Amino acid sequence: MKELLKKHYGIDVLDFFSIGQWQGFKTKRNIGFIAAVSHIDHKELYELYEMSRYLLMTNERKAASFLLTVNGDLTAEHNGTRYAVFQIPQQTKRLNITSLGKELSFFHEVGRRLPFTPVHSNRIGQWRNLWARRIDQMEQFWSIQIASKPHHAFDKLFIESFPYYLGLGENAIQYLADTELDDRPLPVDSGTICHQRFTRETWENAFSLPVDFVFDHGGRDIAECLRYDFLTGRQTIDELFLAEYDRASPLSSFFWRLVFSRLLFPVHYFECVENYYLAEEEERDSLQFQMEKILQTSSQYEQFLSSFSSMIYLRKKQIVLPALTWL
Repeated sequence: MKELLKKHYGIDVLDFFSIGQWQGFKTKRNIGFIAAVSHIDHKELYELYEMSRYLLMTNERKAASFLLTVNGDLTAEHNGTRYAVFQIPQQTKRLNITSLGKELSFFHEVGRRLPFTPVHSNRIGQWRNLWARRIDQMEQFWSIQIASKPHHAFDKLFIESFPYYLGLGENAIQYLADTELDDRPLPVDSGTICHQRFTRETWENAFSLPVDFVFDHGGRDIAECLRYDFLTGRQTIDELFLAEYDRASPLSSFFWRLVFSRLLFPVHYFECVENYYLAEEEERDSLQFQMEKILQTSSQYEQFLSSFSSMIYLRKKQIVLPALTWL
């Protein structure tokens, strides 16, 4: 990586370090990060670049900036992989969150005023098709696994559990389809800058890398934050977080129903399976442990979903989420 940074960016690195999934580096004056971006189309990457520039112009402290190569390019190639390099704001300390819901609402409001409509990084209205494609691909893989003799404990866990999560995913798609037919979006449902997987830790960091951005419905960030809460041990809905957001940006019934449909779709299960079969051997034990935990808490997750629906009814009596009889 030193060679990449010196050759393509003219940067002399003093040291490397890691924060979560990101690899960072220190120079005499700044701190930066490197991210592999071969999986991101160049046109989408350019949109992410424009999003980060917009956020920086609005003084949004969450955005890191792209560093261009010495030739003015967004990326550089090293050993067959494309990389992007980012410089983070001068403030690098973790931030104290005074009101997560209010702050996220403000971020989304700024994102809704983005002066262009992304095309390649846009996920608005695409959840159903993306989810259906994901289910189809995993169902095909599941059939192959059944036909072959399982070699590992994870194979057996996947084969036995997939029908349940297939049903959960199909329920989410149907729920979303019904929402789009029966309900009406309001201005708060307009597209905004979101995160691939928003968590409290995301917000506590003094920066966000643009490769973590996506243009989507704001309910994406809320749902993924609640999901992460559950997966990390919080099995009750954070009503304060939702109330803070709702007070800052009063939410429509369409918005609440999208949040619920996204919670209903078991993306955490799908990602665990996908990550396991793509992982190196030494990483698989932790993913098997993660899978076991997901399966052990499946009934608690159903209760979590049910409590979300009940909480919305109690707080917003004019909004009633359609009931799922099996919850």
